[in-house]
Amino acid sequence: MENLYCSILSKGRVYQFLTLLGSMQKVSKEDFDLFVLCVDDEAYYLLEKLNIKKLHVVHEKELGEDVLAFKKARKVHEYCWTLKPIFLEHLMMKHPTASRLTYLDCDLYFWNDPSIIFKNQPDCSVLLSPEEKYNPSWDANFTRYMQKVTGYYNSGYISFKKDEIGLACLKWWKEKCIERCEIVPSEGFFGDQKYLDQMPKLFSNICDITTPGVNVGIWNDLKFQFSEDDGSVYVNNHRLIFYHFCGLRIVNKNKIELIFNQKHIPFIFEYYQQMLQEAIDLTEKIDPTFNGYASEEDLKRYW
Repeated sequence: MENLYCSILSKGRVYQFLTLLGSMQKVSKEDFDLFVLCVDDEAYYLLEKLNIKKLHVVHEKELGEDVLAFKKARKVHEYCWTLKPIFLEHLMMKHPTASRLTYLDCDLYFWNDPSIIFKNQPDCSVLLSPEEKYNPSWDANFTRYMQKVTGYYNSGYISFKKDEIGLACLKWWKEKCIERCEIVPSEGFFGDQKYLDQMPKLFSNICDITTPGVNVGIWNDLKFQFSEDDGSVYVNNHRLIFYHFCGLRIVNKNKIELIFNQKHIPFIFEYYQQMLQEAIDLTEKIDPTFNGYASEEDLKRYW
């Protein structure tokens, strides 16, 4: 066990998680272990039934009563954000042979081998994903405003090396998320994410990911030309590593919505929806009673 991956999900993210996992299985050139923390029984038992090799399903109860107490005090999305550094640290301590642990949001999809990111920057204690906000319809002032509200980095992909700095930075992030993990732009809070802006100021060896094609999403995809060649997807002249399908909600088997207004949607959305349909079909075969569709609350923006 060297490079481990982890994710956190509720039943409303199971279909996307299975799609994420499928994408990693297709493109990864190295064996990988993926740990998933389930915050409800429905997600846990469904994934356990699948019995997928190298997928380690963890119930929230494993983190202890002190952690579960946050579930009563915080909204479900705030609770999941709070769990990110807690779960990362938990896995770091439980698996001494792990040299690096990387968190993945469930709505990522990999188009190329993710280990390339580590190989390009092997010595970094923490790897952060800049969001590089870009929209040609925004003026400079609004772009700066959005950067100020959501932060410079995206917390949907963050990687910690198991060294002194990596562990210290992870502990600091955990303490900040435990202290407060909600979206209040007027007070400078944006869930777990805005804290990432402080990491390079407080710790050395914190690196922006330099590998092209990483963390492309609705915040910057308009700056890229998407193309496909021989089964590979490119953004401009570089292979796409992963796209972050932020704001996508599965309402029912035949309806997928985007909670953010997107006038120009890359062609990869169509392919992603096909993969989601396969995940839905798989869960129906395993457990016809399972319902992983978005709730009314989930269809709202968090901010």
